[in-house]
Amino acid sequence: MKRILYLFLYLFLSCHPSFSQPVRFYPIGPVNPSIPLPSTVLGYELGSRFTDYRNQEQYLNRLTASCDRVKRVFYGETYEHRPLQILIISSPRNLAQLEEIRTGNLKLTDPRSLSKSDGDRLTNSLPAIVWLSYGVHGNEASSTEAAIAVAYQLCAGTDERTTAILDNIVTIIDPSINPDGRERYVHWINGMASQVPNANPEALEHSEPWPGGRTNHYFFDLNRDWAWQTQQESRARIKLYRSWMPQTHVDYHEMGYTSSYFFFPATAPFHEALPSEVKKWGEIYGKGNAEAFDRIGAQYYVGEEFDMFYPGYGDSWPTFNGAVGMTYEQAGHSRGGLAVRKPNGHVLTLWERARNHFTTSIASLETTVKHRRERLEDFLKYWRSAVDYAGTVKGFLLEEGSDPGRASRLVSGLLSQGIEVHQLQEPARIEARRFFSKKTSRDLFPIGTYYVSLRQPQGRLAQALLEPQAAVRDTFYYDVSAWSMPVAYGLQASSTESGVPASARILTDPPLVHGQVSGGKAHYAYLIPWERHKAATVAWQLLERGYSLSYATRQFEMGGRAFRAGTVVVFVGQNGDSLYADLERLASTEGVDIYSSNTGLAEKGISLGSDRIRPFKKPTVAVVAESPVSSNDFGELWYLMEQEYRIPFTAIRASELTHDELEHYNVIIIPDAGDLRQVIDSAGVDRLKRWMTNGGMLIGIDGAARFFVKSKSGLTAGVLQSDKKDEDKTKEEKEQEKAKKESAMRQSLFEKEEYHRLAAIPGTIYRVNVDTTHPIGFGMPPEIFVFKQDGIPLELTESGHTVARFSNDSTEVSGYARPDRSKKIAGTAYIQDFKIGKGRAILFAESVTFRMFWVGLNKLLINAILFLPEP
Repeated sequence: MKRILYLFLYLFLSCHPSFSQPVRFYPIGPVNPSIPLPSTVLGYELGSRFTDYRNQEQYLNRLTASCDRVKRVFYGETYEHRPLQILIISSPRNLAQLEEIRTGNLKLTDPRSLSKSDGDRLTNSLPAIVWLSYGVHGNEASSTEAAIAVAYQLCAGTDERTTAILDNIVTIIDPSINPDGRERYVHWINGMASQVPNANPEALEHSEPWPGGRTNHYFFDLNRDWAWQTQQESRARIKLYRSWMPQTHVDYHEMGYTSSYFFFPATAPFHEALPSEVKKWGEIYGKGNAEAFDRIGAQYYVGEEFDMFYPGYGDSWPTFNGAVGMTYEQAGHSRGGLAVRKPNGHVLTLWERARNHFTTSIASLETTVKHRRERLEDFLKYWRSAVDYAGTVKGFLLEEGSDPGRASRLVSGLLSQGIEVHQLQEPARIEARRFFSKKTSRDLFPIGTYYVSLRQPQGRLAQALLEPQAAVRDTFYYDVSAWSMPVAYGLQASSTESGVPASARILTDPPLVHGQVSGGKAHYAYLIPWERHKAATVAWQLLERGYSLSYATRQFEMGGRAFRAGTVVVFVGQNGDSLYADLERLASTEGVDIYSSNTGLAEKGISLGSDRIRPFKKPTVAVVAESPVSSNDFGELWYLMEQEYRIPFTAIRASELTHDELEHYNVIIIPDAGDLRQVIDSAGVDRLKRWMTNGGMLIGIDGAARFFVKSKSGLTAGVLQSDKKDEDKTKEEKEQEKAKKESAMRQSLFEKEEYHRLAAIPGTIYRVNVDTTHPIGFGMPPEIFVFKQDGIPLELTESGHTVARFSNDSTEVSGYARPDRSKKIAGTAYIQDFKIGKGRAILFAESVTFRMFWVGLNKLLINAILFLPEP
């Protein structure tokens, strides 16, 4: 029977229009024959195969050379040196006035200098600006095929519908936001797909290998990076986007192949800083798309998922910038391949997926034409209402603290998004409330403190990025529930009901942090405090140059200044004549202060000749990659080591963890992973234990940490909370479990689904206490705020040492968590250190590198790498 079925499928696909002579889903009317069709350049019809980067560029070159309706702009490049580009398409008349249109549009975004009559004139006369972004996830690959078709339609179409779009809209098309990820996927699928596509979803061509093409070079999800701009693609795109500020932005995606098509309106929660017009416009565009899909008989749905809460998406970030930001999701994704059979028997093809994205692209443009003036008026209204903000909290205060570099980095990120920032030029006493404090007090804020007002055009975005807790009335989260930037950066921050302080001046450029060698050339030693995150970069660069370094394990005082544990000590007598020059250069470039000392005698605490001053051992680091390791988490470590600290490492396959080559490394890091039993059996665990006994240090993060507990691999004495024996549970815990079981037996299917959904921790901020006398805690404050996801807590144990633990306060400080979940997290371990022979195993219960914008926690991992290997 199966043979007959597969033969039928083969014959069906062989005759299917997408794989013989596809019926074009474009153009929508008559065209200018001098504009080349994609098929005449590519050699195949769009939708019959995936267009690789080389062919995409070949067609765009021909298109732009033959069309007077298009301007091509290159705005940056990827990490793999592929150009990033947009096509600006409009009528020749609009293109001739493009700069006037662009600058006129930008005037709408700052109504403080715009009269009512000028605003009315601009909204009446300006064309709308619509930005269409395709392919932020590289393996959601039909979108770029659609982008090529849309570009052709707008360049070649001579029908009334296309002419109306050209006359009333400046359309900006980004054909591939993530060329590196897309090329990774397209190279694989073009090499793997059968000549006649196999629609069986179990076929290899529907099972993309690790790491997949979703992410960029460093395996970052660029759709979560719009606000944080950790990746160079994001930074380049945001800079260009802000030079245009469109009224409408559509982000084209794909979802699981078993679904249909999603377009706005979005679902709850909506961030409270967004105006009601957001929902209104979602419904307007949704109606336009529905009418277009009804005409072609395509299935779709709206409003069931994809919220407007987290500000870092390609729909929410543009919305916080005044646009109608929308996500459109087509069924397919990487498992779609060229053709895949859905559970209902329908064979979903690349042709159909590209056609649907083309259809909503044209529909969204036509909806904008229909509502052009109203869209521009609401765009101006958005900025006016932000300037007139009347909320209780007027602004946020950000203190430089012991690491001005982190504060400077945050402020630079705000400025790049058009958020106005002031800085105190002299100390000021301001009524304010510290983040997560319950009381307001009149505190003295030092010179250099930053003030971000919410009464500014970008006040809504500033609120969303900076506030300690985003208010929400819903408990469904498509992504995370908390992200406050000052908290993520480890800064002291406060909210205030006071306006801009009199002594503050507005910043026009990002603040620069300078470092220097204080005290001139030393005769005895140089001291590098560990509080600044770039101190680790300085230390590593010195080690790379062959210098001998030591570090203090206890606090001491010299020259009237206290030096905390972790201070790097560079003895003059142990190093060469070039030391001072290298220190001066590194202090300046990295923004780190270094102090000279002409004596080893401390005024308080340990002296520099103490045994508590220990030598560094330069680590040789391996980071485990490939399945079952999370590619996102591996990418974060890759980026952290290579871009942030410039610490070299070797990426090794998870399957190599049992090989003898482990002796080449004294530090092995395993990022968050799925079931490590796939690659580490009992013999592998024994091999790792022998390696650690001989001095190796294993760092397990999140899922990897949980694998190395007693009940899983037995490598450490760590204990998962779920492994607690009945005799170790409190009476209250036993009663709760009994009640839970009894309740589950009476629940409906819906109630069970809701229970599990509400029990999940979607990404929430908790308070953690740190042992700052342990090397992992060096340079850290005794209390930090961390980002926790849904992993099972690690119990405290008598064995090993708990470096950091969740506060005994049983409530989260920001974001969503059900009270009973928070109570179980209270007092559990965040970081544990287990000695194994001469080596050790370090368990990080959660990632400290989340999306690389959680800057304040990086040092915990870097400390483990630099301080713990035995000399």
